Amino acid sequence: MGDALSDPQVLARDMVVELTHPRAGVTRALGLPIKFSSTKGSIRRPAPLLGEHTREVLVELGYDDGDIAALVKQGAVAVA
Repeated sequence: MGDALSDPQVLARDMVVELTHPRAGVTRALGLPIKFSSTKGSIRRPAPLLGEHTREVLVELGYDDGDIAALVKQGAVAVA
């Protein structure tokens, strides 16, 4: 696996990118496998923290602050 991720062609195609994670520091992640000539894609953010988006997803699904607080208290969800 290490040889594959350090292969010159893999690196030339930006298939391994470095990101700064708020807790883990500098990490390596897989880049986008599909390349378009007119639309450049990129990996801009590291993996989210556990519970980082829980609240916004639950609000989008119709839960209010009281519902979310109850779920957190029950240990059913984690919020960051």
